[in-house]
Amino acid sequence: MNDSETLAFILRVFRIFDWSNGLSCEELWWRTDGEFAPVRFFVTCNDLFWWGTGDAEDITPENVAALEQAVADCRAAHPNGRGSRGPELFCARIRGERPQGAAYPKEKELWPLFDACGPAREVGLGNPHLHPRDRPTEAT
Repeated sequence: MNDSETLAFILRVFRIFDWSNGLSCEELWWRTDGEFAPVRFFVTCNDLFWWGTGDAEDITPENVAALEQAVADCRAAHPNGRGSRGPELFCARIRGERPQGAAYPKEKELWPLFDACGPAREVGLGNPHLHPRDRPTEAT
């Protein structure tokens, strides 16, 4: 990428994580040193797929549109129109994998978006909880 394309990419990523999209920069990481220069962006997805792990997914010029779409899809599906789970949906779509049960969104409206990312997951060491839909409910 030339300098103009790099700047356009940087601004595009920062606009996605703007407060107006219901996002904060908690999930956005970047590096600018060595092999990562001039800049490399990541969405952190710690504990999203596997219990007790640190993890991240690259944001590239080739997949930044998928990140924008994931934020837009979450905004459209959620009653208050916030895209705050969009970065997680992006990671799930890129990997073709559902989050672990404990990391599923609380908002039921978002479940179909995450369910579409991959097959159901078995409960085990890295996924100690069922999908929220499949958890037993407590008697009131």
